[in-house]
Amino acid sequence: MRPGDLLLVAVVCIAWGFNAVAIKVGCDSFPPILFGAVRNGIVFLVMLPWLRAVPKGQAPILLISTFFNGALHFALIYTGTMLSSASIMAIVDQLYVPFAALLAIWWLNERANWLRWTGIGIAFVGMAIFSAEGHVAPHWAGLIFLVLDAMSMAVGSVLFRKLSGVSPWVMQAWMAGQAFVVLTAGSFLFETGQMQALAAAPWQGWTALIYTVIGGSLVGFTGYYLLLQRYEVSLVGALCLISPVISVIAGVLMLHEPFTLQIAIGAAVTLLGVGVVLMRENLRLQPTEGV
Repeated sequence: MRPGDLLLVAVVCIAWGFNAVAIKVGCDSFPPILFGAVRNGIVFLVMLPWLRAVPKGQAPILLISTFFNGALHFALIYTGTMLSSASIMAIVDQLYVPFAALLAIWWLNERANWLRWTGIGIAFVGMAIFSAEGHVAPHWAGLIFLVLDAMSMAVGSVLFRKLSGVSPWVMQAWMAGQAFVVLTAGSFLFETGQMQALAAAPWQGWTALIYTVIGGSLVGFTGYYLLLQRYEVSLVGALCLISPVISVIAGVLMLHEPFTLQIAIGAAVTLLGVGVVLMRENLRLQPTEGV
């Protein structure tokens, strides 16, 4: 990689790394589905110039894929983070990579060699070690939501591979718009006290919300796709695994989240497995923190 592109990798990893902390702070300040609705409403306004018609025949796949990678993803990840921690979210959500690989094997009839199967197995072993840790296991409800989120993103990523002729910016605009509508309706169905929460939210919550828009979406998403235009997804994805490491460190230092040897081993083994899976060059995936 050129020095400038390595710097861009660092920017993306830092932006997404601290995004996990921002999400935790935001979800502790607002009802999580409402937080997702407001966040996506702001992103939609920013991305509005890119909202345009998609190529004929692509709209159904686009709407379904953006639902799994957008509205459902945000509802699950924000609820899961509220019920757990930034560190747990950052690691558990990496399971979307082996889940997507399994879906591609089953759904798209992709052939998997022994290395890919090994990576999938390593990732799940690492997650078992991580989830059994004494500070992580009590957050079982959050873990369930986050695993479901990883599955949702895996489905969306596999569907995304069926799209053609749709730019990332158009997809981002459609995703944010759809997520805003669905999450707003979901908040009024499953949450209460939205107006009171907005009025009483501390400055930290509003700062976190702004960061998820600027750092998590606009900076991270843009940088990620600029890198994908220049390099293979396997290389970009592997380098971006630095972001969950930053998330864990930031969660420990900024939010005083627990960190033990078992957490470190479980996280390291999980990320190792994810990295092995990403060695497959044709595994096209959505970023976990950039959408």
